[in-house]
Amino acid sequence: MAGCKVETAVDSKMIEAFAYDEDSRHLRVYLTNGQRREYEGVPKGVVVGLTMAESPGVFYMKAIRGKYPPRP
Repeated sequence: MAGCKVETAVDSKMIEAFAYDEDSRHLRVYLTNGQRREYEGVPKGVVVGLTMAESPGVFYMKAIRGKYPPRP
């Protein structure tokens, strides 16, 4: 992720932090179990929603996982 624009830690039992590159719309999610998930084509508005969500883990499960192409 060459031009990471936003890197954010969140208060969540599921998500430790995430990084977002607005130019490429690439989202990298760091899970509390040590795994990392990467997604392509994620709009900035979705990332803003993740940042502001009362429960980032629930938001991730409903609005991101399975909705955007994963990156290997």
